[in-house]
Amino acid sequence: MVRIDLHTLSSDQAFRDGYIRRAMFPTSPIATVTVDALGSLPQSFFAGETLTRRVDGVLSIRGVEVPLAFEIEARHDGSVLYVLARTTFTWEQLQMPAPTAGPVVSVDDEVKVEILLQTFPQAATGG
Repeated sequence: MVRIDLHTLSSDQAFRDGYIRRAMFPTSPIATVTVDALGSLPQSFFAGETLTRRVDGVLSIRGVEVPLAFEIEARHDGSVLYVLARTTFTWEQLQMPAPTAGPVVSVDDEVKVEILLQTFPQAATGG
């Protein structure tokens, strides 16, 4: 499970960041993403290689659970394994109206999310 504190999200617009904290998620700032199984890495997953696959999971936010399909791209860079997960959902699925800022700003119903995880695999130990 990956826990995301929505109050820590930041963009290039302080107004947008404040709107997320004050108006969208004032009392429920934690979202979780749960994935049943990532699958195993192939034995021949060497440094410099990239592995792609689809993984099913669930986004939980404000008490609403949304099943999602993630496109996963894992890249092995020697001592670091990067995992990039991409998915798309709608505000309607979250049972939330799309954010607006009066008559001047409107947002598409489709939300595109990318999550980048950086992991440091440890060598297997005997015993």
